[in-house]
Amino acid sequence: MTTEEAAPESGRAMRGDPNVTWEDTAKHIGEDYSGGIIMVADERVDKVMISRYCEPAEIGNLLYWDEEVARMAGYRSQVVPWAMLKEVPTYGGNWRPGQPTRFPLDKEMDWQSQLANRQPSAGGPPVPPTNAGFFTDMTIEFFEPVCLGDRLTTMGRVLHHVTPRETRVGVGAFIGYDTSYFNQLGQLVARATQGTYSFVRKDDSEIER
Repeated sequence: MTTEEAAPESGRAMRGDPNVTWEDTAKHIGEDYSGGIIMVADERVDKVMISRYCEPAEIGNLLYWDEEVARMAGYRSQVVPWAMLKEVPTYGGNWRPGQPTRFPLDKEMDWQSQLANRQPSAGGPPVPPTNAGFFTDMTIEFFEPVCLGDRLTTMGRVLHHVTPRETRVGVGAFIGYDTSYFNQLGQLVARATQGTYSFVRKDDSEIER
């Protein structure tokens, strides 16, 4: 089989192509797997959005609170805290009338697929068989500040790196994709590299704890 094999003893289904190696996957570095999807944020950045983000962490930088102070400092307008880039804008909403619930009671349902998508995606490169994976890291490079009134556009899912490695929990590879963010002026404001680790999980008896 090329896309799914029988489940191992752990009970996790194997997905991937047994004829592919991680070296084969690495040959696709630089290719875009967004499918050409361009995602425009539902909302423009407003004052309430910024203040509600700053309040829980008691972030007191006046550039985030006072538009006049921000302009005096040379910014276009009130500045958005950097961490809001990935957390605040929504694309297509978190939920709309007529859509299925995002919180199903059936534990067998792939409930994560119901969550709002914040990154364009249309498949990926060929990979060898794996049966487990998790998020590992995110690096964001900033080019222009996001300011009050901006509406972000997200595009691209470019394969950034493929690093095969055996870890304590299994054998697989660290994989990263680049996604770019633009404001309504067409300016590149940031580029995020999001990493995951895809692997064949070791038996519980083999995992050092």
